[in-house]
Amino acid sequence: MKPEALDEVLAELRISLERDDLNKAIAIIEALSPADQADLVEVLDSPDQLALFAHLDPADSADMLEEMENQEAAALAELLSSAQLADILDEMEDDEAADILGDLPAEKVSATLREMEEPKDVIPLLRYPDDTAGGLMTRAVITLRPGWTANDALTELRRVGPRSDSTYYLFVIDEQEKLLGVIGLRELVTAPVETRIADLMWTDVVSVIVTTDQEECALVLSKYGYLALPVVDEIGRFVGVITADDLIEVAEDEATEDMYLMVGITGEERAFDPARQSILKRLPWLAINIVTLFIAISVVDAFEAVIAGMVALAVFLPVVSGEGGNAGSQTATVIVRGIALGEVGPRDVMRSLTRELRIALVNGVVIGLGTGLVVYIWKGDWRIAVAVLLAMILNFLMAAATGVLIPLGLQKMKVDPALASAAFVTGFTDTFGFLFFLGIASLLM
Repeated sequence: MKPEALDEVLAELRISLERDDLNKAIAIIEALSPADQADLVEVLDSPDQLALFAHLDPADSADMLEEMENQEAAALAELLSSAQLADILDEMEDDEAADILGDLPAEKVSATLREMEEPKDVIPLLRYPDDTAGGLMTRAVITLRPGWTANDALTELRRVGPRSDSTYYLFVIDEQEKLLGVIGLRELVTAPVETRIADLMWTDVVSVIVTTDQEECALVLSKYGYLALPVVDEIGRFVGVITADDLIEVAEDEATEDMYLMVGITGEERAFDPARQSILKRLPWLAINIVTLFIAISVVDAFEAVIAGMVALAVFLPVVSGEGGNAGSQTATVIVRGIALGEVGPRDVMRSLTRELRIALVNGVVIGLGTGLVVYIWKGDWRIAVAVLLAMILNFLMAAATGVLIPLGLQKMKVDPALASAAFVTGFTDTFGFLFFLGIASLLM
């Protein structure tokens, strides 16, 4: 539903709640898709949320809770009674239920699990962090035996299929639950009924272990184009599967996190989060940035006499540092993205550095010559024009070097490389841009 139409529905919903007309409020909610329901409920006050959930069917509540953002879903789940939450979680896939429980206090988790009808499939998933394969996987998967026939497998599919989260892939395991192979649903349905599973299955199966980071899981799924990714434990036993829709959410979350970090925001921030939370997320990197700016200012202060002798130099300081900062951000963005996609790693330092320096040299010469020509025509002083030209070339090269080395260095130190351009790269290009420009100008005066 379009935002404008959703705003109108929200206004109508709030009026119904203010009048305690819960029947109408429920009717409004039930007429929407789960995604639109989630958008509306997220912006309601807690009492209104609880009033709605007290009258909604648990299955509808489950669909809505799955569509809500993690923070909002956890906050709402914590407000619900353990019995009410248990009824809702019983309607969810086990991995989705585990995600909700994983964000709640231990006491709430224990009380809710005691109220659930079938907690046995959810409890094992709580052992793994949310951002690992074990935390993302679902255990509702169809498994076959290599000695079965195609007809046996189809019979099992009819029996278990409605409860399975992924029926397009059927996984074959042995008596010790070791993963042996996989069969596509189409291959199984079209095979002669007496064909053995061992003759149908594909044995070259790509899997991940339960401790694999979610970002790596997303890369594997993207590389091989799978719709589901099998998960095994440390000794190779098949324990579950991660579906493509879960990893699409992971890729979106990772991209969002990188976007925030690139501009110095730690943690996800929403447009209408409490101001205090936003301040705490933004302030640390603003403080770091001001430190780097003071370093750059100290360079300018060291050349105070030069600037006093040729005041026009001060006009072009932002040009040199600004262009260097832009070039550095471009390089850092490309390298950070390459790291995220698994295309760039510590082994690629020299290759990446050589490529980016070559690009920076050409861009620096072109932009430097153009800017120098404008400066000469404007000010009529060849010394400033030459200083701008050389400073830009050198600062572009510095930007390329820092844009490559800082992200890869952070990766080596197990720090998210997306932090690179937030403060460090621009700090370097500002400082060295001033140093190059004023240093060269002082030599030419």
